[in-house]
Amino acid sequence: MQLFLALVIAHLLGDFVLQRRAVIDGKREGRPAALLEHGAWHLASLVAAWLLFAPSGIGVGAVTIAFAAIVLLHLLTDLVKYRLPGERTLAAFAVDQAVHVGVLVVAAWWLSGRPDWTAAVVEWWRPNAGRFGVLLASYLLVVVAFGWANRLALQSLLPESNDSQAGLARAGLYIGWLERFLMFSAVLIGAWSILGLVLAAKSVFRFDSIRKRREHAEYFVIGTLLSVSEVVAVGLALRWLAPELTGGS
Repeated sequence: MQLFLALVIAHLLGDFVLQRRAVIDGKREGRPAALLEHGAWHLASLVAAWLLFAPSGIGVGAVTIAFAAIVLLHLLTDLVKYRLPGERTLAAFAVDQAVHVGVLVVAAWWLSGRPDWTAAVVEWWRPNAGRFGVLLASYLLVVVAFGWANRLALQSLLPESNDSQAGLARAGLYIGWLERFLMFSAVLIGAWSILGLVLAAKSVFRFDSIRKRREHAEYFVIGTLLSVSEVVAVGLALRWLAPELTGGS
């Protein structure tokens, strides 16, 4: 795991921190200089992360081969991505990053002596599957299911919107999911101040809309109180029924 984390740190540095906008534009235009600069920064990041975080005892030859393969496959993936239509979409970004991380997984597996990771994962997962299942079900209930239920319950108070505002309404749904995710996480770990911070930030951002339109104020206040009540109720129940999952008592 330490070895893989070192490779991930190098990837994050090379792909997001050290990559200039001019390099991105150059790769999109197919300029060799941009590819060489991007590859050089990735190689430098790999060396630095390896020296700082990777375990010792792995031969220099194996590391050199792995680093060369990682950089070359990374540049090849970028070349393919920028030649495909829709390369600026979220889906293209997700696929691109998945390929990069997949290469890092294979490299870490090879450098660590090709261990049987499947058996290790299964051995770790079996005693923890129930706990993760309970947490996943709780998050889906609080974040997603309650989000849709609240929207339906308060439909009569929802301000009318035209087609041009449909996207904003959808964004509001996603914001609600993020709010409940943050608040539920805060309740589970007992960080009540984070819950208050989320509510304060939400109030500040919605202040102008609430002040100008009464229907927005009613929808905001009732929806917020309903969400908070659900989050706190489920969170406290989980802390009481399964304290080993949350650190509660």
